[in-house]
Order: sequence, then C-alpha cells, then structure tokens
Amino acid sequence: MVLKTLRYQHKLNEDSFGEIQLEAIIMERMTKSPRIMDLYGHCGFSVSAELVPIEFEERVVPGEGMFTLKEVEERNKNGLRPYNTFTAEDKLGFALEMAESIADLHGYEDGIIVHDDVQLCQWMTTPDGRLKLGDFNRATIMTWDEINGSYCKFANGNAFGNYRAPEEFAAINLDEQIDTFSFCNNIYALITGLWNFYDTDDDGEVHKKLIGGDLAFVDPRWKDRSYEERKLVELLPKCWAYDPDERISIFDAVKYLRQAIEDKPKHQD
Repeated sequence: MVLKTLRYQHKLNEDSFGEIQLEAIIMERMTKSPRIMDLYGHCGFSVSAELVPIEFEERVVPGEGMFTLKEVEERNKNGLRPYNTFTAEDKLGFALEMAESIADLHGYEDGIIVHDDVQLCQWMTTPDGRLKLGDFNRATIMTWDEINGSYCKFANGNAFGNYRAPEEFAAINLDEQIDTFSFCNNIYALITGLWNFYDTDDDGEVHKKLIGGDLAFVDPRWKDRSYEERKLVELLPKCWAYDPDERISIFDAVKYLRQAIEDKPKHQD
C-alpha cells in the first residue's frame, strides 16, 4: 500500500481538497477494473492506494528523450534504432493495455470519465508486468444534458505541457476525445523511445505547432520494421485527427489494437 498526499508546495484549500476527493471517488468507482489502481482509503488531502512499484515512463522513454533532428538522423542512418528496448510485440501489447484502461473510464456505466491528463507517467507496472492507470485529480466526470440528450462539453483551464490535444488550447467545448489524442502521443513514444516533439524543448513552440495542426515526425521506415510497429504507425493519424469529431474513439482504438494482435502473422521474416 502507498499513501499519496498533497505535495508541500500546494495550498491546503478547497480546490486542492476537491481534486483529492475527485481522485478518490473515481478510484472507488473503478474498483472492478483490473487496469485501474485500487483505492484503500481517503481522508482529507490524502488517499491510500495500491502499490504498483515499477515506473513505466522510464522504460518507454529512457533518459531525457530529447535530441536534435541531426542526432536522431545520425542514429538511424543505417536503420531505425528505437531508444527503448521493447520488442515490437511488447509495444503492441502495451498500447492495447493503455487503450483498455482509458476505455474503462470512457465507458463507465454511470457516465463518461475523462482522464484529462493522459501521459506515460500515469501508468505504473505491476511485478507481473501488467499496466495500471492512476492519477485522477485532473479528471472530469462529464455531466448529462437532459434536454438535449447528450453529454455537456466542458472547459479545463489553461493547457500546459506538450501532450495536449489542439482543442485544449481553446479550453472550451471539450470532451473525452482529448484523451484519445494524448493516448497516441504515448504510442509515438512506445514506437520510438522519444517524446513526440523531441527536438523542441520549448512548450510555447510546441503549443504553436499543435494549434497550427503540426504533428510529430514519423519516419516512414517504421512501417517496414515489423508488423506490430506498422499497425501502431497506422493508428497515429486516426487518433491525431485535428477535428475531435473526426478522431476515432478510444473504443475504436481498442478494437483496432485487438484486431491487430489477432491478425498478427504467425511467421514473420
């Protein structure tokens, strides 16, 4: 068991309490999911939760994960060399596990839960190698409009970092599709071992790229490196569609990845 408490630099106020309470509620509601960290208790500004001891992010993106274009080109000039050590089969399997855990939130029986902070560090690895998703203090439980018969869009404040969906910079009219966009940033990292904009160490510049519709560079040779990596590369544009209405849902991503695993050739050259 681990005790997660508010960091000292944050104020003990109503907003902070609300975030911790939100996390506790979501973890309790998602107890039946084997892909979500288990909650054992909640009091004040702390939650006690399942200990999932192995960092996933550090295995996907070793070190800083930031390089110049020239450095990456030099490394890959005689063939692609990912910066992580996962097999292609590992990558496809982990991609499915991440997608399934997000789908557990989006498909929650009492209403859609948006994680709203999908990034690699939110997953930890159990000793037997399974991924579990946590950290729900930024999440949004979507509300239902009884008159229109649909979920209400929401705003999530200023967008920080370089993992956000383009529409988050407007900070209004958001829905669960922001998670799908960010999920595919994780896929990019799985494939390459790099962050999505590995050559730009300036969040402001990355924001401009995302708002302008620019995406991370995907070397076309990844499609030829293995069946699994080809299927992951082909998923990226489906999740990275600029218009959230044109973006596939996380359920579509789960279906796609399950099918890719099922259809894997039994013998590969």
